[in-house]
Amino acid sequence: MIKRILGILFLFSGIFLLSFVKYQDTVIEQTNETQIKEYFEEETSSTPMVQTTEKETYLGVLEIPKINLKRGFYSYSSWQNDVDFNIEVISSDCFPGDACSFVLASHSGTSSIAFFKHLNELQLEDVATIYYNNTSYDYVLKNIQHVKKNGTISLVQPKESELVLTTCNKTDDSLQDIYVFELRKEA
Repeated sequence: MIKRILGILFLFSGIFLLSFVKYQDTVIEQTNETQIKEYFEEETSSTPMVQTTEKETYLGVLEIPKINLKRGFYSYSSWQNDVDFNIEVISSDCFPGDACSFVLASHSGTSSIAFFKHLNELQLEDVATIYYNNTSYDYVLKNIQHVKKNGTISLVQPKESELVLTTCNKTDDSLQDIYVFELRKEA
């Protein structure tokens, strides 16, 4: 009898936990969609939106259609610019379009904050777009590297604008994956 009661309690606990995780994922996605909508409304508006709350808005949006990724990111100085909450902007002195490496990081696991979980499906010549400061920047994937994870990545200063996405390797915990995109040149 006690085993049956414990079994039922574990069953309901498991159902509750799975439901909560699904609910949390849905809330995160809905919040992202709302903030992306607000970002683009503000970008296209001729007058800046007046914020009546302390809520921060996205600095920009990263979109990679091939892996169905469309996620905003915050400024470097924002408390929300943290890989444990969002896509993280790694440096404060480089912006999309500048002749430097604009570096973004995120998790690649299975949690609700693993926004880079499908980067491993990308191939050379795939496109990523950054929406920033009323401009869209199309970047083309030119290099994929798997390097030893040590908390830093070494990059060569580019002559042109570069987008670098980094995340943990999905199959080897000792490795970090680096995806280097170059700004698409107008024909």
